Amino acid sequence: MSDVVEDYYDDGLEFHSPFNLGFDPVALETFKWLILGHLLYLIGLAIALSVELSMGNVWITPLFVLPLLWRERAGRDWLRIFAFVAGFTALHYLAVKMAIAQSSGESSMMPGLVGGAVGAAGSLALCWVCRQFRPGVPTLVFAAFGVALLALVGGVGVYMYLNPMSSRSGFLDSYLRLLWVYIPWQVVFAYVLAKVLKPVGR
Repeated sequence: MSDVVEDYYDDGLEFHSPFNLGFDPVALETFKWLILGHLLYLIGLAIALSVELSMGNVWITPLFVLPLLWRERAGRDWLRIFAFVAGFTALHYLAVKMAIAQSSGESSMMPGLVGGAVGAAGSLALCWVCRQFRPGVPTLVFAAFGVALLALVGGVGVYMYLNPMSSRSGFLDSYLRLLWVYIPWQVVFAYVLAKVLKPVGR
């Protein structure tokens, strides 16, 4: 953790604050590393798409959390590592499959709503089971809010993916369409995770 986070605890402050939408120093630190992971994921997504790796968008999921895990490497929280690497990847796979199952071939927000809700609820539930949540009811309330928000973001993102703005095909068009799905969802997911996750060792 950074010095500002350490100072936050040295001052006797804790992280069971009332439900709010802002960042405390702990959440801001986590969010910064998750956004770095998001950028790393986007690079990996471009590579996976260029080599036509089947389900590549799923298999590169650990890139999203890699910078945060590297930052927290001294803590060696194996439950956290399991949840982030194996758990998030498995739930991403499930969310994609559920979204595909809901697709009727017509323009609809339903596939994204289902996929976004499954991915968000599953990931946050796994973090809670693995004792990675901050203590207190406000955290659970915020997690529920996060699931609803991520379902909506997923619905809009997949709807835009299914309704391309041009009829062109090729790598660039396919990549830009995927960005409609992954940029909004992962940024919001990073925000929600940052708000609910406790620091390693706490």
